[in-house]
Amino acid sequence: MDNEDDAGELEIVSENEEGEAAVQKLRERIKKCQSERDEYLAGWQRARADFINMKKDEEKAREEFLKFAEKNMLRELIDVVDNFDMAFVHGLALPEGDKNWIEGIKGIHVQLAKLLENHGVVPLDADVGQKFDPVIHEAIEKIDVEDMTKDGTIIEVVKRGYKLHDKILRPAMVKVGVHKLQN
Repeated sequence: MDNEDDAGELEIVSENEEGEAAVQKLRERIKKCQSERDEYLAGWQRARADFINMKKDEEKAREEFLKFAEKNMLRELIDVVDNFDMAFVHGLALPEGDKNWIEGIKGIHVQLAKLLENHGVVPLDADVGQKFDPVIHEAIEKIDVEDMTKDGTIIEVVKRGYKLHDKILRPAMVKVGVHKLQN
């Protein structure tokens, strides 16, 4: 009977070893599944964060596009304002009886300027005597000056410059003084 008992023990030991091996295999499989789960979760979280960032970037780009979408139309309106400015410089030479008409024209000019301002268009600084700045000014002519202090300064503003929000829509067109050294 000892042989039978030994065989039974071997069978039990064998079953225990198979059970432990099975448990070990299940533990390894669980670890693998947990590892894959963690990897998929991390990937999903990165994809979600990327998507949120993409949406923010897209919204920013859309806002920027809308901000400058009207640029061409606004440039055309600036040309109209320029014509009013030139008319005022030349004095709108009309007989005294047409004061109401002149006031009406000035009112239209103010409305146009306000319309531009409401759309983010503001005039650039360009004044006679100001130092020439190539970022916001465009030199359309150089004028010889004898006074050394006027070298590189604005002598005349031909057309006012404008910026749309934070970007130059049109630089101011100016005449710049250039000092000629005498020999």
